[in-house]
Amino acid sequence: MNVTILYTAHIKAAVGTASQKLTVKENATLADCFDALCEQAPPQVRELITDNQRKLRSAILLCVDDEQKSLDDPEPLSEGAEITVLAAISGG
Repeated sequence: MNVTILYTAHIKAAVGTASQKLTVKENATLADCFDALCEQAPPQVRELITDNQRKLRSAILLCVDDEQKSLDDPEPLSEGAEITVLAAISGG
C-alpha cells in the first residue's frame, strides 16, 4: 500500500522535499507508517521528529488526510492516505 508523507517548516528543509511516497504493508496503521518512515529517514530528520527512545517528539503533530491523529490510533490507513508531519510553532 502507498501513502504520501507531507512535511512542513524546518522538517521540510531538513528532508529537502515537501513530500515523499512511502510503501507500507496492507492495513498499516499510523504507527506502522511512522515506524517505516523512521527506518528510511536520514538521521538528522529522525532527530527532528523523534527523541532518543524513538518516540514522537511532543512538538510534532501527525495528521492523516487533514485530521490530527495519535500514533496509537488503531484504524488502518487507506491506500493513498496523506500523512502530514507538522512541527508545532514555539518560542518566546
